[in-house]
Amino acid sequence: MKTINRLSLCGCFFSVLLFLLHQQMVSAQLPTADLRQIRPFAASAGKTVKMSVIGSNLDDASELRFSHPGITAKPVMLPADDIYPKPRIQGSQFEVVVSDDVPPGIYEVRAVSYFGLSTARPFVVAPADSQEVDETGKNESRETAQSIEVNSTVTGNVPSRGIDWYRFKAKRGQRVLVELVAERVDSRLDGQIVVYDSEGREISRNRDWYGRDPFLEIQSEQDQEYFLAISDILYRGGSEHFYRLSISDRPHIDFVFPPAGEPGSRKVYTVYGRNLPGGSLGNAVSLNGQKLESIEVEIQLPEVATPPASFQPWEPRQGILNGHEFQLEKSNSVSIGFATAPVALESAGQKAQTVAVPVEIAGQFIEPNEEDVYQFQATKGKTYCIEVIADRMKSKVDPYLEIYQVTKTKEGDVTRKKVAENDDLPSFFSTDNKDAINFDTVDAAASFTADADGLYEVVVLNQFGGGSPAHIYRLAIREPTPDFQVFASTERTLPTNRTGYSVTPLLRRGANWGVRIVAPRQDGFTGDITITAEGLPPGVTAKPLVLSGKTDRGVLVLAADPAAKRWAGEIRITGKAQINHKEKVREAKFASLIWGHIFSDSIRVRSRLTTRIPLAVNEDEEAPVVITPVEDKTWAVELNQKLEIPIQLTGKGSRKGNLTIEPNELFGLLRRPPTVNIGEKETEGTLVIDFKPDGNFKIEPGQYQFALMGVGVTQYRHNLPASEAATAEVKQLDALIEAIKSDVELTKSAAEKSKSTLEQVKQNAEQLKQAQAAYDTALKANQAAKDRLKRAETALTQVTNKAKSTEKKAAAADNKFAAWSKLITVNVTKPAEKK
Repeated sequence: MKTINRLSLCGCFFSVLLFLLHQQMVSAQLPTADLRQIRPFAASAGKTVKMSVIGSNLDDASELRFSHPGITAKPVMLPADDIYPKPRIQGSQFEVVVSDDVPPGIYEVRAVSYFGLSTARPFVVAPADSQEVDETGKNESRETAQSIEVNSTVTGNVPSRGIDWYRFKAKRGQRVLVELVAERVDSRLDGQIVVYDSEGREISRNRDWYGRDPFLEIQSEQDQEYFLAISDILYRGGSEHFYRLSISDRPHIDFVFPPAGEPGSRKVYTVYGRNLPGGSLGNAVSLNGQKLESIEVEIQLPEVATPPASFQPWEPRQGILNGHEFQLEKSNSVSIGFATAPVALESAGQKAQTVAVPVEIAGQFIEPNEEDVYQFQATKGKTYCIEVIADRMKSKVDPYLEIYQVTKTKEGDVTRKKVAENDDLPSFFSTDNKDAINFDTVDAAASFTADADGLYEVVVLNQFGGGSPAHIYRLAIREPTPDFQVFASTERTLPTNRTGYSVTPLLRRGANWGVRIVAPRQDGFTGDITITAEGLPPGVTAKPLVLSGKTDRGVLVLAADPAAKRWAGEIRITGKAQINHKEKVREAKFASLIWGHIFSDSIRVRSRLTTRIPLAVNEDEEAPVVITPVEDKTWAVELNQKLEIPIQLTGKGSRKGNLTIEPNELFGLLRRPPTVNIGEKETEGTLVIDFKPDGNFKIEPGQYQFALMGVGVTQYRHNLPASEAATAEVKQLDALIEAIKSDVELTKSAAEKSKSTLEQVKQNAEQLKQAQAAYDTALKANQAAKDRLKRAETALTQVTNKAKSTEKKAAAADNKFAAWSKLITVNVTKPAEKK
């Protein structure tokens, strides 16, 4: 227990440090809307809930936008009264209506505020008949464990250094499944579940089954009560450590085999899981010591291979993998992949399985430390691409790939010559740690050109070393099938390195914003990929980005003209390329960081795809500075020569100190980019780029596009309209209070006069009755005026405090900012031949 407490305190200290540094870093850059949490984050179909939004820079939040049209929201309004004759937006609460025809699943919500469209957070829609339970908050011990029933779902959050306890009764032979959903809904909780029987004995525990979320099974030999202990693995907690705990005997799919099929095909698949309708234990497959049921199902795959359309909580390369979502009745959903070649099943027990190419093999590492070997006949001069997909389909496999040429000598001996090998696909992490979003995968791929007809061998192994029927992989052996994918992303500019924060693109008037583009290429594809933005609002443009040759990353610059109007919405970014004389179009998926962090290379950093690409324009603020090359042209430079790019700065912003400018997303430049500093009073400078290949600059002849990015400090005023509105409201209330004070005096005078009249007519009963009524009315009017004055003075105090706060925030202060130029095109040519 002492060790746990020390770990907990360390975790708390580190969390506080993270929070403080987060606040410092965020306040040092121009604000964008960041939605950190919604409460509640789940509701059943057909329900209406009051939702609170929590985050930073959500000033004047007026809308919530969900990724499903059947989920709508309207702001909670403060009612009109005699102080405020019109209803007012409360600001942080919304009434959310979930239509009864919204399918169960996870959707996204963004807030619309002064600073545009916020970052997105997941919102869970449960089935209409779901038994939803709220955590009581009093279940901090086994003795006070909250009682729940099987087939119910609890929504709660664990306290710091605490454990949430639950109890439920299971029947003899009932297969009860316990699942915690936390990471998959953007919770900070790294959860674990520990199960105890009625005697207090631990019978099971789990963590990291689905990412960081735990899952386990309880199958009792008798009717019995069980206790669940829910906590973070380091006993961290708080409002951001929320979860949904499901206890059910509903169908659950563990995996489907084979894991992929050809587009348009209709084949029989074996579904493995628990409580499967019509399932049996005939295949004798076990997972973690528990037998899985199986059932054969005929599944029709769509003709066109596309990524899943639903919310994907996984890492970007996992979320974009082409797949068809499948479920049995009310089971969980699993993805069946689209194969790139005819599918063959691994044959167990063979030392080396012979296959005919092209082929995609559905394999399993059933035993720990297993090596799978496949042989095929290759033709001299042909190129073969070998690819393993495992990590991208969320299998707990880190594949390593080796390819050998197998030759028999005249003496009958067999020699094996390694012709290719691979551990991981190319990384998209920047070496300078300025890009924290994870576009990487530990999957492997390699290619070779056969130098002779003959036998070749592919060896696949799992570097994680584990084994089970669920350790599945796909191994494709094919001739090149050129293709590509496209990701778009943006995060806070990182001039201090080793930090990362999620952000939504927000264009101020006249400003440019760089959206990072990553385009993984398949099977050595080297054709041009043209990246364009569609659905842009009036006043916003984007010059197409062309990724030429081997270029697989770049920056798409969104530009707002000085007259751009306020706007918040979604746009599309697509990549187009000519492949085998046909145009292929790939829609970009947007990737985002889940939480801000300090160390961008930390294993705990999380990034995932969002369902849409957001963009906003703020018409009340303008760009601190606009960076423009003096000449608008296509630049040219010979390899090994220097290119000078004269730069000019414009804009009405108040800049302080140097503006440091460097090339942004110049492909091949690894670290230490060339820079130019333009002083506070200067408006011109020259950036010099040496196009000489070396260990830091992998440059070769071709066309390159990049933007200039400047980082500096400006005098910024935070939401000045809010400060002005609050000041105006103070003046209005001041005037209203003066009018009410006058009314108080008038009604007081009227009451005194009525009292005098009352004294004079005491001898006349009829006049007395009338005078008494007049006096009572006058007293009520005076009291009403006093009450109104009190409410007005209270409102004035609140508005004055708000005005002081907004005035303080709107005071000119030093803020870091980043600015981009529009795209620059450079043609790098071969050196001139020496005569």
